[in-house]
Amino acid sequence: MAKKDFESKKPNNIAEYISLANDISDFQNRLIAIDFFSKYKCFDSKKELYRLMKTDRIFEVKEQAFRALQNLGEDVRLTKKKKGKPVKTINDKLLILHNSFNGDPYTITDFKIKFKYLYPYIYDIYNYEKKSKFDSFITSSIKTFAKTKIKHNYSINLSFSAHDTSITKEVFEMEYQGSSDTNDELVVENNKLTIKCNRTAKINLINIVFSESNSIHNQIIKSLIYYYIRVNRFIPIQEISINRIKQTGEEAILSLPTAKIDIEQILNDKFQGVDIPTANIVDIFKINDKSNAIQYALTYLLKSKITNEESERFEKLWKSFNSIYYYFGNGANENECHRLMRDFILADPTLFSKSLHKARTITAKELREKVRFYELLSNDYDTKEKIVSFIAFIFRYHNPVICKNLFDNISYFEADLKDIFNLDKVESKFNKFDYIKELYHNNKSSADNEIIFKKIKEYLKDKVKNPVANTELEIIIFICIKYCYYLRNKIFHAEKQDLTFRFAKNNLIFELEWVNEILETLIIELISANSSWTRRI
Repeated sequence: MAKKDFESKKPNNIAEYISLANDISDFQNRLIAIDFFSKYKCFDSKKELYRLMKTDRIFEVKEQAFRALQNLGEDVRLTKKKKGKPVKTINDKLLILHNSFNGDPYTITDFKIKFKYLYPYIYDIYNYEKKSKFDSFITSSIKTFAKTKIKHNYSINLSFSAHDTSITKEVFEMEYQGSSDTNDELVVENNKLTIKCNRTAKINLINIVFSESNSIHNQIIKSLIYYYIRVNRFIPIQEISINRIKQTGEEAILSLPTAKIDIEQILNDKFQGVDIPTANIVDIFKINDKSNAIQYALTYLLKSKITNEESERFEKLWKSFNSIYYYFGNGANENECHRLMRDFILADPTLFSKSLHKARTITAKELREKVRFYELLSNDYDTKEKIVSFIAFIFRYHNPVICKNLFDNISYFEADLKDIFNLDKVESKFNKFDYIKELYHNNKSSADNEIIFKKIKEYLKDKVKNPVANTELEIIIFICIKYCYYLRNKIFHAEKQDLTFRFAKNNLIFELEWVNEILETLIIELISANSSWTRRI
């Protein structure tokens, strides 16, 4: 280290660099601290430099601290770098980490994250020592562990309290995270589920029972989802046994219930099945984003069937719907997810025959009575700045039932619509929507300042008087996407009191009953049609 100038004073921000000097997880931070201490000759700087020179396990850090002390005029000696393993117990630590995954597959990134979390100092040392060969060092170490281990084979058996169930025996392969050359196996029978699996390490029994991240725990959940949809009714789980498979047979290593761990039934007698063909949900046995979306949607859907409160049922149905449209959006914002969902539903009405049947029975009067149009519209378009978005919303719909209700509520926005040409950046706002920008450009030179308002009224009148054919699914889209999103925000964000805190059913509960039936039907049809799902690229 070239001789540097320094000041004989204590800097005001030295505490910040003392903190860096004590960061055992990143030697680079300690080097930054040393460079700072070298500029100030004071008690705290020298104290930290001496500590790092004497105790740090990375030689470069020790050496830089030594040079800095020399530069400050200190009479110091630096011991030579030790040969051999920087940490004698490194293999033991890596083996502990390897076994901590309890036989579940993992990536090198998974391993490094846990390594740094559990042993930050050792991670830092070897990250420095191995440099670009750090990953290969870990990989080669893991391979030596695997050679000393055998495959641990397990059988998880779930038995049910029903002897009157008659279903055809089915066998499925079940992928699991990180598996490349082998899958688990699920056998579905009348009153029994059997999952056969193997792992490279002994499984942690507690993790199987309680950890959602455990691969075998997740396989049990998927199996139960499939079974209950297959038998289409509730059957209590009688016993869950985890067995180790040996050459001499199966050895039970855990059976539930025990004195301390009971079996919590996932469903109850209220569950009377859902109308989803099991052939349409077998993708839950895969490992990808789509299988996750199906699995999450089904868990909330099944739970919604056993709730006693309509507000709780709505919450679960919305979360089920939410998991599906987020898959469509692939990371997009909610508005884009909703748009993609709308486009998918309208693209192929044959996938939504039951929803279409419901839509065809809904009159303009019923929709007005069940949907709080004014509250919805005044909430979503509550400022003049949103008036163009309101116009875009109107022109997305062609169905006479919706257009009649929009026409009946247009007067609430009359003043802003008549004054729209005075809106700031009005042209750019219209240009954001391809299907309404001509409305502005064709009328911006009109001497009639109310022309836009009049055109909107003409449009809505025409749709009511001259109905466009095959637009009924727009009603389902309006209810399940537009109105349910509004209800979700009001209920989930505590903009209304807890709806179960009441002494009699109010109007909103009756509305939710109606909404829930429509939303549930759509969700069931969406899940059933998952082979046709599209996704934003």
